[in-house]
Amino acid sequence: MKPVLRAVGAATIALAFALPVSGQTLLRLAPPEGQISRYTFSMELNVENPMAPTPGPAMTLGARLTHTVLSATEEGIRASAVIDSSAMTVTMPGINSTDLSGSAFTIEVDPRGRVQNVVADEAVTPDAREFGQPLFDGTDFFWLPEAEVAAGDSWTETVPVPMAVGGPAQVTDVEFTYTLSSLQDGQATIAFSGPVESTIDMGGMPASISGELSGSMVVDLDEGRYILQESLTKLEMAVGGMAIPMETTTTLELVTDSG
Repeated sequence: MKPVLRAVGAATIALAFALPVSGQTLLRLAPPEGQISRYTFSMELNVENPMAPTPGPAMTLGARLTHTVLSATEEGIRASAVIDSSAMTVTMPGINSTDLSGSAFTIEVDPRGRVQNVVADEAVTPDAREFGQPLFDGTDFFWLPEAEVAAGDSWTETVPVPMAVGGPAQVTDVEFTYTLSSLQDGQATIAFSGPVESTIDMGGMPASISGELSGSMVVDLDEGRYILQESLTKLEMAVGGMAIPMETTTTLELVTDSG
């Protein structure tokens, strides 16, 4: 969708980007209803556990997704996301791989890209829901700034981040520093990083985790969608007198456009 000035009538859906003031721009998602985007998603988890060493990555996941905008207003965006195909490998004991192909979810986000709700289709199996839903709400830190910004500007946000470390995800607040690296040709590139410090429950045993979560995103403001999301989580977990380093990478990338 072409950029629209804020002076245009209230019936116009959320702006792709607002009228610059002193070189600043309001970054917002504003996709047209019916927009279809296809993405590839990849995730890799590496764990150095001296008590349970694994050959290669502890888990990998690759998937292809189709994202369809159902409605878009100034308040938010409602979309369907279908996992067209997936491939998962797991070497950690006690966890089985799951085929997520065909799993469908309904996602609601606000114009800043903050996930408001994720609901799995009734036909989605419990295993597919467990592994599939975090694709959408487990990386909910690709936020656009609240205020207008210019290239080079930085801002901070405290974001609740689910940390799934050997069990059910437990939420940890992370204070991210975001920086608008560039803004040109209708595309915004944003980098971010934040320290992770938390104490979690590992099956009744307290564990502390520390490290950093960083990443970047590229947003097409004209089309109102993400082109790229990348994250890197580097943590060390201290539990039972052991230090266990772990690293998770995720990538979501737009590959084709069908409308």
